[in-house]
Amino acid sequence: MSAGNLARILDRRCADRPDVPGLHGEDGRSWTFDQIDLLAGGVAAALRAEGVGPGDRVACYLTNGPEIVFFLFGAWKVGAVPVTVSSLYNAAELAESVAKTDPRLLLVDDRRPDVVAEFLAAAGDAPPVRSVAEPLAGAAALPWRHEARVPAVDVAPEAEACILFTGGTTTGRPKAVSVTHGGTRESLGRLARVSTGTDAEGTAAPDAAPNLIALPLFHSGGQHSLLFAYFVGRAAVVWERFGVDRLAGLMDRFAFDNLFLLPTMVFDIVHAERDLPFAGVKSVLVAGQAISWPVRRAFEERYRVPILVNYGSTEAGHIAGWTGRDMKAGRWKPGSAGRVYPGVELEIRDDAGEALPTGSSGEVVVRSALTRGYVDDAEASRDLVRDGWVHTGDIGYVDADGVLFLVGRKRDMIKCGGFQVWPEEIEDVLREHPLVRDVRVLGRPDDRLGEIPVALVVREADDAVTDADLADAVVAYARDRLAHFKTPRRVEFVPALERSTTGKTSRAAAPLPEAGKAAAVSQEGGS
Repeated sequence: MSAGNLARILDRRCADRPDVPGLHGEDGRSWTFDQIDLLAGGVAAALRAEGVGPGDRVACYLTNGPEIVFFLFGAWKVGAVPVTVSSLYNAAELAESVAKTDPRLLLVDDRRPDVVAEFLAAAGDAPPVRSVAEPLAGAAALPWRHEARVPAVDVAPEAEACILFTGGTTTGRPKAVSVTHGGTRESLGRLARVSTGTDAEGTAAPDAAPNLIALPLFHSGGQHSLLFAYFVGRAAVVWERFGVDRLAGLMDRFAFDNLFLLPTMVFDIVHAERDLPFAGVKSVLVAGQAISWPVRRAFEERYRVPILVNYGSTEAGHIAGWTGRDMKAGRWKPGSAGRVYPGVELEIRDDAGEALPTGSSGEVVVRSALTRGYVDDAEASRDLVRDGWVHTGDIGYVDADGVLFLVGRKRDMIKCGGFQVWPEEIEDVLREHPLVRDVRVLGRPDDRLGEIPVALVVREADDAVTDADLADAVVAYARDRLAHFKTPRRVEFVPALERSTTGKTSRAAAPLPEAGKAAAVSQEGGS
């Protein structure tokens, strides 16, 4: 398998099925692979006119939708590096993302002009900002809506392909992880080999059902789903966001034969009053976090469609999972993360870095060329990648059949609705509230979201403010300053937080909910 520019995946689909629809929007628009290539070429030409070339980073703060496909491939065509910033971020989070990654250009749309305006007002040395839609104050329009045939430039396998925001260390702040062209293609080939029996490109029939890209394209799962669809030769359906009614409509329209969903989405499907048209769906792949057994059982009993799982990460790629063939052969083991995929070099190591024998628990470590580390934290990068081995931070063991079981994780990261939430970031914000003396944020199990952030708060005395009122105020305070998925879903008041001899509060030693007064606040969650 060639390890060239990711844009070559689109080149090959344009060559072997140019007139086949390759991209659909939920609004009825569609584009053939040839049209996608020409519009991506228009983006490439526009970026070159802005002085963007190989190795330059281009930050994309864009509402999820089919147009992002053109910007990803347009950037790759000229050898540029998309920095995919969550469209859920507020101005401060956008500014932090830009500061960490130092892009040559920032692309925005006209969906959140207030955030863009606030960002521009506060940013003294921001890169040039261009709107891909209507011009905004301080952001001239990028003229990309024209067709151009722009061949992809050559890049080295180890060249930076994209920057995605993820967790990654115990430092508690979101990390900007750099992934490579060659490592991404290797991961795609591995998943194709497991799914289809071959790592050859373009194996899907031209009339195969499209794949729904259920996760946003700023998310590693969404981006990898898009690339995988094109790698095997399927079209992609890209929407703005998940909704049960939206999903039902698209299922009627496109007759999907497989779906890749987050556990949050499966939860909503299970609890929806309406029945969805799953008749032609052969399997549902779930990744991003563990799915609770009651939700899985309820889904499979209702729709008679098996749920498969995939374990991996932005930094390490696809590591283990279950396929339909595994299920039919009776290889599935409850509670496992899946069989380690063929070609994956995986070791279970102890704290000293020594490989452990079969059945022993330790950190899951994988040899991978997918990531170059974190662009904003050299120390964390050295901890993540050591001699070509990615340290996942997950604790698990592999049994005699090559099946991986996860038993915990070294990191304190919370997986809320498929998004990675770092407690320290929330704590930094909540400590600014005048009635919060101390705070510790923990993850608590939740059937729908997997985990939810819960704030244990030591409050300042104020007889005029009840616990219930302060809980509402604390959540509102966080909501105004953080993306919605980072907002605590519950506030629990405790008299004190236990500290170590070094003065740090331990999450392991933090009081359980029943140890303090709890004030629950209902929050609308989702992915």
